[in-house]
Amino acid sequence: MKNAIYRKNTNINQKMGIVLIIFSLFSSTTIFAQDYSKPIEAFSKSFADKNTEALLPYISMDLQFGEIPKKNSPAIMKNIVTNLPKLNSMNIIDSEDGKAKVVYDFEGLGKSESYIYFDKKGKITKIQFVEDLIQQEAEARRQQQGVQLPNPGALGDKYIPTKVEFAAQDGLFINANLYEIDKKKPIVLLMHQANSNRIEYADIAPKLNEMGYNCLVVDLRAGGPLAGKPNKTRVRAVEKKLSNEMIDAQKDIIAAINYLNEKYSKKVIVWGSSFSSSLALLEGYNNDKVKAIIGFSPGDYFGDAAPSLSNVFSEIDKPYFVTSSKDEAKTLKALIGNLKLKKNQFQFIPESNGFHGSRALWEGQEGSGEYWNAVKSFLKQVN
Repeated sequence: MKNAIYRKNTNINQKMGIVLIIFSLFSSTTIFAQDYSKPIEAFSKSFADKNTEALLPYISMDLQFGEIPKKNSPAIMKNIVTNLPKLNSMNIIDSEDGKAKVVYDFEGLGKSESYIYFDKKGKITKIQFVEDLIQQEAEARRQQQGVQLPNPGALGDKYIPTKVEFAAQDGLFINANLYEIDKKKPIVLLMHQANSNRIEYADIAPKLNEMGYNCLVVDLRAGGPLAGKPNKTRVRAVEKKLSNEMIDAQKDIIAAINYLNEKYSKKVIVWGSSFSSSLALLEGYNNDKVKAIIGFSPGDYFGDAAPSLSNVFSEIDKPYFVTSSKDEAKTLKALIGNLKLKKNQFQFIPESNGFHGSRALWEGQEGSGEYWNAVKSFLKQVN
């Protein structure tokens, strides 16, 4: 009887063992299919490294953001990991076959949750977080069209610039407009944003003249046409087959600073818009010929080609004034960090929605008055 019971229990145990083995195998397979920790770790590392090298093996050829062509996806990913503030953490909080719910914690931006989607090979096909950022940026740009072109008005007739040229170190001649009122007055170097030119300052430079400043407005090689006017420096760069990426415009900025320093024998206030405001900070930090820096919408636009602005802000002793649209202010604040700003160092956050770049100051632009008041206050303190 005991043997019969033993045999019966043994059979049951054997059957249960088989079931457990099968369940274990099924469970292991399921866990493996849902284990997306490696691509998430690679994504997190890309933010730390400010490049996508670690992430590339986990990106599917089918990765696409909205209606943007798939061929642009690598460039978008590079911009995202380069330009966002420091990533404190990125963790999976839930997953199922084909997607993982991830919580992101960016310095200055706080925490957010969204899904990352994967193909059967575990490669990333969609990143909701990035798509949301793209949609937010597109919406912000639609809302920020505002005044389409600068309007010099009566001051434009009063202060008429002289066309000047000077050579950068690589031989490229830089095209510029010089608004000179008095050689004894302070000097401001004005630089445009991407896909733009000197016309960006057509109504800003005369106002600075009226305030008592000489101005040099340059065409940087990283630019384009605006208001029907070409960017002559870029045209020459293309003709000479010289690189005209944003970082290459630093050569033009150095040449402009040298030109003004030699002409007026005094230090220069450098003023940039978007990418050129970042170059103004990067160059102004070390250049003894720079007196102060004004930056409209600076950011980490250059990937591995230049240090992060967070390094500049942590060490710079010179006066600076940085600002942006209200939406961009958190990202800019994250780059500045929790530093105690030194004398004559300011981040201005507008009460209005504001605008990206120096166009925030254009005549008729909503909120331009508050930007101008802040700029005037800064200039008064550094002169």
